[in-house]
Amino acid sequence: MKKTILLTISFFIISECANAQFGETNQQLFSASFNLSPNSSKTQPNFSSQQKNIFLGVGIGYGRFIKKNVLSFFSLGYNYSSNKNINNNQEISNVGNGYSVGYRQVHFKEIAKKLFIGLSIGGNLNIQNNVQKNVPNPIKTNSYAATVGIAPVLSYQISNRLVINLQPNTSFADISYSNSVVKDNTGTLTKNNSVTFNAGFFSSPLTNLSVGFNYLLKNNSK
Repeated sequence: MKKTILLTISFFIISECANAQFGETNQQLFSASFNLSPNSSKTQPNFSSQQKNIFLGVGIGYGRFIKKNVLSFFSLGYNYSSNKNINNNQEISNVGNGYSVGYRQVHFKEIAKKLFIGLSIGGNLNIQNNVQKNVPNPIKTNSYAATVGIAPVLSYQISNRLVINLQPNTSFADISYSNSVVKDNTGTLTKNNSVTFNAGFFSSPLTNLSVGFNYLLKNNSK
């Protein structure tokens, strides 16, 4: 038996303004985002084994259209993850904290009135710390990853200040370099580094989508 819930909410904070046109040169926006994804499963028939996972992410960002339909966007993020495995009433947990900084440039094209399709190109740096709980000698992992990728975006301006987005939670495709240091339960350190190519969107394209609500700042250049 498995239950999965995915909730992603993102919104952009604005100042009062009478008119704002998405995609105009020098149009600015501030952003905040929230992502919650709990997941749980139990083995049948006696449910002696259980797994409970949760992911919580928050972020802030600032963007400006450096020219018509070309958005330059900077972001900062934090995430918390918890993975609990319960076997015969014995619980082992793995808790993680992550931090990220990113930049991306989104190229939009208006395909219908107030409807835009975009291609996001950019990268981010992620730092992650994970540690086991409820064990005598916990395993600890410190890692970082630098990723460059592309992702599609669909945007529709539903009012003067409100734009709604549909986009994947992960990159359409990306290349990543990662480095990690693991301290096992004997105190031994193991170092790893790797370069990987991912196409995560294709593995679950329908369940990997999120909806964002974007609000525009007043364009003082008009």
